Amino acid sequence: MDGSFYGRKDILALIKRRVADLKEGYRQNMAFLGSRHVGKSAVLRQFLANLDDGTVIPVYLDLEGRDIHYFASKFIRSILYHFARSQGLQPAESLADLLTAVEAMIPQTVVCVREITGLMEKNRLSEAYEQVLSLPEMFSYETGHNCLIILDEFQVLEEFGVPDVFRRLADRITTQKKSLYLVASSYEELGQRILAEKLTLLFGNFETVHVDPFDLRQSQEFIAARMGDVNIGVQLKNFLADFTGGRPLYLDIIAHELLNLASIYKQPEVYAPLVTQAVENMVFSRWGALSRHFELVIGRVTAGKANRLVADLLMSMAEGCNRVKDLAGAVGAVKAAAVSQKLSYLVEEDVVEKNGSHYHIKDKLFRYWIKYVFLKRVRSIELEAGRLKKDFKEEVGCAINDFHATCGKDLSCRVTELLHCFDNDHLNLKGRKYRMPAFRDVRPLKFAERGGSLCDVLQADTDEGMWLLVLRKDPLAETDINGVTQELRSRGLKPKRCVIVSLAELDDGVRLRALEERMWVWNETELNSLMNLFDKPYIVS
Repeated sequence: MDGSFYGRKDILALIKRRVADLKEGYRQNMAFLGSRHVGKSAVLRQFLANLDDGTVIPVYLDLEGRDIHYFASKFIRSILYHFARSQGLQPAESLADLLTAVEAMIPQTVVCVREITGLMEKNRLSEAYEQVLSLPEMFSYETGHNCLIILDEFQVLEEFGVPDVFRRLADRITTQKKSLYLVASSYEELGQRILAEKLTLLFGNFETVHVDPFDLRQSQEFIAARMGDVNIGVQLKNFLADFTGGRPLYLDIIAHELLNLASIYKQPEVYAPLVTQAVENMVFSRWGALSRHFELVIGRVTAGKANRLVADLLMSMAEGCNRVKDLAGAVGAVKAAAVSQKLSYLVEEDVVEKNGSHYHIKDKLFRYWIKYVFLKRVRSIELEAGRLKKDFKEEVGCAINDFHATCGKDLSCRVTELLHCFDNDHLNLKGRKYRMPAFRDVRPLKFAERGGSLCDVLQADTDEGMWLLVLRKDPLAETDINGVTQELRSRGLKPKRCVIVSLAELDDGVRLRALEERMWVWNETELNSLMNLFDKPYIVS
């Protein structure tokens, strides 16, 4: 595999199975959805780099920033190029040379290609698009080969100016039994809507694969792999995983800078001051890779007079305002309808995520940059060039220390702090809707477990009644759920809501037993999703 690629073995294995299924006559198209910089394109390219099957002809199109002319040209040349290679030829990439090389072997396909180029030259784009989509069917009929067609950032098709662009694609996909379509989008809301409304197929519907950032374990392993012989402690690896939100690109950029600094200062091990310096260089400095990237994001979403409100909303969200009413007040008593409109725009741009009534900036490091770099530059009246830089460096140092201190707290303390963040919030966790009231007094208890051991429990009062949260770091069994219900009866407790908080993954039987007892169950991923909503460090189990 490519030395710069890491992880995602489960997704690569799934694509491999789907390609094998295609060759056996069963087709399952796939849609990869995930935010920018989580590695969707890297997974697809990695699979293609290791595809060694002359009977499967790949077409990979990255459509971001492209038009229909690129689409038609790259689509055509990809099929011809990879077919020529499958026949043992060493073709050039120009269309004329490719047509010469393969015309004797696939004359009907070549005729179709020439028709497409003629239509493009006459600017008959709609007809040309239709013909491009029909090319895989013609090619497969003529050769018996399968096609693997990958449309990265497929939502861009809507910008081609072709009427019914997705309906036409859907019609072709339905009939092309020997073509497997993989589509990907960094705009999750938009991608899901297109799949649900415009790419619904009678046959060959899309299997949705959500590509998420790395979790803490994957982030640790990624950093260790990138750092090679340069040591870095577990706590600092955990800090970087939390700080970057587990986005591989960000981890890679900071790890690369750490290696540079370790080499300059001849340090065989990375300590906190070096991490602070690396973050300053990449995130604060105007020439830093991540700082430049975030400047471009801000420029993109605030461009035009109509979006003057957007920067103020992002700064207010970075400071902790997360509901429409609060945001309307924070940005100068703007009408709630105007705020909602701009928030919908930011959700569409995949910059902001809506969770129930709660809005937050999706990218954790971007959120940090807005709060401690962009906002400071906008509001500061200090003219001394080095002052903001010094303040930022101190802030990163404090963030590292605070992260270590927070990770040292026990689970009971961390969950108590989280409960105090809620204020009648409507939230979603893995498709389930929750209403989280305002919690007042939160008190620790101990419940007896099998074998005589005790587990931590939190009793939290609300205006609607008392909640109990049972906290577990190790796996639960169905008998543990029974034990909780028995303990409640013996104590005469009738909570409004009982929640099992487990840092260990629960099997389906335990979850089912908890649901039978009307208990909610939160695992580590769900708990950390809530932590992220309120800009709190992840819980490290």
